[in-house]
Amino acid sequence: MMRQYITMILLFLLPCLPCGAQEKAPQARPNVLLILTDDQRRGGTFLSPELLSTPVLDSLAHSGIRFINSYIMGGTSGAVCAPSRGSMLTGRSVFEMGGNYGQKIPEALITLPQYLKANGYYTWMTGKWHNEYSSFVRSFSGGASLFFNGMGPQYDFKVNDFRQDGAYSPQNSRLVKGIHATDLFADEAVRFLENYKGRQPFFAYVAFKTPHDPRTVAPAFEHRYPATGVQLPPNFLKQHPFDNGDLKIRDEKLAAFPRDSAEIRQHIADYYAMITHIDQRIGDILNTLKKQGLQKNTLVIFAADNGLAVGQHGLMGKQNLYEHSVGVPLLFSGPGVKPGQTSKALTYLTDIFPTLCAYLHLPEPQGMLGQSLLPALGGARYRGRKSEYYIYAHYQRGLRMGAYKLIEYLVKGQRHTQLFNLDKDPWEQRNLTGEKSMQKQIRAMRTEMKRWHQLAKDPMPVFYK
Repeated sequence: MMRQYITMILLFLLPCLPCGAQEKAPQARPNVLLILTDDQRRGGTFLSPELLSTPVLDSLAHSGIRFINSYIMGGTSGAVCAPSRGSMLTGRSVFEMGGNYGQKIPEALITLPQYLKANGYYTWMTGKWHNEYSSFVRSFSGGASLFFNGMGPQYDFKVNDFRQDGAYSPQNSRLVKGIHATDLFADEAVRFLENYKGRQPFFAYVAFKTPHDPRTVAPAFEHRYPATGVQLPPNFLKQHPFDNGDLKIRDEKLAAFPRDSAEIRQHIADYYAMITHIDQRIGDILNTLKKQGLQKNTLVIFAADNGLAVGQHGLMGKQNLYEHSVGVPLLFSGPGVKPGQTSKALTYLTDIFPTLCAYLHLPEPQGMLGQSLLPALGGARYRGRKSEYYIYAHYQRGLRMGAYKLIEYLVKGQRHTQLFNLDKDPWEQRNLTGEKSMQKQIRAMRTEMKRWHQLAKDPMPVFYK
């Protein structure tokens, strides 16, 4: 109760913190448009040459800065997107999220939209929240077609309308029929931008619930990627080489065991089609931003809550620490962002919150794990972190340091260690653990993992020596 009381006092005082001079002319402050997709791994033509076509994201990336080594910290359970989103929205470690699946944002933690709302922004959202009702209520001034579930069908699903009284429940939701989820949320974002007349700057959060399964493709995109023309990734396997702890979780049961190459090609084709659909609709949102004269004063951020295997390493889901699952797209474009940049700095989704604080000249709340990327946005040389820590549940831990990625497993008393050189082996196919020349590297990375274990407030006992 005391922590909650202190938080309320801090929020009451926030508008008086050192940015108050701008309150006299709030319309001069940049708007912020944050677009988040669900289960979209880092990739696509705007980051690497693949069959996947994302011309809008290509253009957006070239107009600003793309971070090609962006990651999530991971997930405390199979529902990776819940703690990942909570971590992004608070700038904190995934271990600071509450609830059995990390889906709850504790009252003591200030969310990004809550913070901006207290500092003069009109905060609005459409799409997937997935971090329980109370944190949404304290964060947003408005919204439309709010999806509070973790997953669901792409057609004929339930959403909530925005309520001033904050009384959200499954009972007051409504069924949406005949429109694809991607189109529903994109249409809501377009309407918001067309109708917004407020004097306040806005923070608009558009959170798609695709390309998360079920991979139901809208009719216009059904034949965009014929499965027979899809190449299997170099690291495709019929099965994972050992028990990683969650080989039979829901996500993994979306395809047959062992993996069938034709079936995986179809999954990839549908996955790509859904991403291209999102890309087109993001184009509609950005075009509306331009038509309304808002483009020059709006910072656009694009990211995803986690990646997805879709056949790589014999896996289908995101319950692992390989690049395809912890690597996510992250790009910024807008006023003050130098165009045409590509940064190799190690970044987290948690960096979005402190970056916006620095960008908007707002004091950064204490206790954040994230760090500001503002120097990189402006074109300055930015080195970022020397290492990053990745986690899944209580039996997978990983570390990226330089070109190397170390992954440690403890499953049913069985230990496994993997070491990859990502510069030479980006598909993570060659495990270097057994090479004598790599033992010093492994020891150094295990020492660094122990440092991160404390920094990330990891409650799991260290099982790597």
